[in-house]
Amino acid sequence: MRRIALILATVLTLAIARPSFATPITGTIAIAGADTYTSTGIHFTGPAMTLIATGNFLPLLGQSTTINNFNFASASGTTLFASVSPLITMDVLSLMVVTNSANFLNISGTADFSEPGFDTTLFDFTLTATRPDGVSSFTLTAAPLAPIPEPTPLILMAIGLCSLAGLLHRKGIKQRI
Repeated sequence: MRRIALILATVLTLAIARPSFATPITGTIAIAGADTYTSTGIHFTGPAMTLIATGNFLPLLGQSTTINNFNFASASGTTLFASVSPLITMDVLSLMVVTNSANFLNISGTADFSEPGFDTTLFDFTLTATRPDGVSSFTLTAAPLAPIPEPTPLILMAIGLCSLAGLLHRKGIKQRI
């Protein structure tokens, strides 16, 4: 009777364990346009163009996007852009100015991308701006970070396997006696 109860408990544990299948935003995006920048911030002039788009970003390919201006010191929490169709937003979480000279700006950081029906997904991004001949242009690229597995299903599976191992161990001891 105990054996049946243990088997049922193991089966129930594995059966009710909710799968942790998140639906992250996938793909990469590259946006380019014109800007002006200083030692403290960047101002985007006119709409930018989506040059590369894969995954969830594919509908944005070739579309114009408005990028919001920001100061480097207070960029965290800034919505860098929000597309219309599909509605995808990019919210800056962290930002580091790697290089800021008269002719070259290089910024890297992390941002949350959001889209209705998908989990908010953490992305790495890089923004570079150059000023050859006094004309400034930028490129913003973003790609998702590697996913981190959720621990709950792994823990439940481990409990189920330990229960099964315990059952098999007891069965082996009883057969030897």
